[in-house]
Amino acid sequence: MTVAVHLEFMIELLATLAPIALIDSLSVVPVAMIPLLILLGEKRPLAGSLSFIAGIVLTYLPFGLLLLFGLDTLFDSLTRTFTEWWSKEPDLGEIALEIIAGLAMLWLGYGLLRKKRETGETKAEPARKGMTPVQAFALAAFINVSGLWGALPYFAAIAQILKEDLSNGGMVSALLFYNLVFALPLLAFPVLYLMLGPRSEHWFARLSDFVVLWSGRALAILLVALGLAMIIDGIGWLNGTPIILPGARG
Repeated sequence: MTVAVHLEFMIELLATLAPIALIDSLSVVPVAMIPLLILLGEKRPLAGSLSFIAGIVLTYLPFGLLLLFGLDTLFDSLTRTFTEWWSKEPDLGEIALEIIAGLAMLWLGYGLLRKKRETGETKAEPARKGMTPVQAFALAAFINVSGLWGALPYFAAIAQILKEDLSNGGMVSALLFYNLVFALPLLAFPVLYLMLGPRSEHWFARLSDFVVLWSGRALAILLVALGLAMIIDGIGWLNGTPIILPGARG
């Protein structure tokens, strides 16, 4: 294969990967938007937001490399194991664990709601501590790792790279390009902060306060709702009337 033909194949591959990466990134933006808005309203907006974005990309890239060079067989094995587990009816221990987890979520959610109500009754709320860049990186890494197994566009992109029969260097270059394009929509937040200049500090600070207030309440309500659902579902399995995907197991 001549250099010109190889370059043509690479350009076609990158043109295929770019829209996949953008679609993949746009699925992450709604989750990443809240932490990014909070970080851009704090004392070290650029350091925090860029650390958060780095936490996402630097956990995505190694996972992609592992898939390119052999983790796909392990992933297939884990998928089969999970499918076999999901297809059988839960035993008493799993039901008890589900109910306990539901009670814990209900307790946490109620505690958050109560704390918010008590805080709202006070006139002066203590200044909240912002996230450090290291904490922002860790949070992003946790969010990304927890959703890796559902990253279908990423798997599709890696399958596309493997199909082209590239050298190791070519595969790594294509994956680096994918992750760069993936990061672009996330980078729009700190870029917007820089473009707005001094005015952005006030705006992002107010947005950060708003997001912290309402995201905390939303999380509390979600925990209460999920906790109740898990408790009811666990009890339902005991009497044969589960409510969460009743046709998926058993």
